[in-house]
Amino acid sequence: MVKTSNFDNNFRDWVASACEQWKYPSPPDSWYAKTYSRLPDGLRKIIGDGISEGCIIPSGYQFTLTGIKEGKGPYAWLSRSSSNKPDPNWEYFVQAAEYCRLRSIAVEKRLRVTFEDGLMDIAVYADNDLLICCEVKEKASALKKLVTGIKRYQGGVDLSGPDRGNDPLRKAKYLVSYRPKYFSAVAIGMRLEFSVTYQGKDQFELHEDVIPL
Repeated sequence: MVKTSNFDNNFRDWVASACEQWKYPSPPDSWYAKTYSRLPDGLRKIIGDGISEGCIIPSGYQFTLTGIKEGKGPYAWLSRSSSNKPDPNWEYFVQAAEYCRLRSIAVEKRLRVTFEDGLMDIAVYADNDLLICCEVKEKASALKKLVTGIKRYQGGVDLSGPDRGNDPLRKAKYLVSYRPKYFSAVAIGMRLEFSVTYQGKDQFELHEDVIPL
């Protein structure tokens, strides 16, 4: 089992900060146990290491990230809930961990990593050339559903079509508009990687691949 004490100590500080601001009682140990059941050891270690290395910068129950544009963030680990207990923003834990993982690789290669890049969660650039875009979900089942949905638009993306509540269409629009070379989709327990080819201005195809990063 990997050591996650740095995450654990920070997480309790975030919860205490949120409870103080929102006038919530301190959650019982059972709440922490239930929360950690959705945040596995490896994920917690990456976030803890990211804090130690300065990639993640906590502030109360919020955080920002080294390397993102000035004015972006802060982002919240926790939200209010009707139960008078903080409600974890699950996807941010996965997204922050993946940002730290990619940045640790990209910096050595003189690449730039962005967080919430338009309609994608993370992107990797070489100068101004978009190499990789990445979408994050907490659960593998949601990730599979998203990728299946995106593939439905490979034959043609209506860039003017309404996409409110249609996340797969939004991601397909991003692909044909910005044309990254690779697309990755990440969730707890799942990583799907694709190279992307394009035909005309509104068609694309995802090819199962391993991103060379």
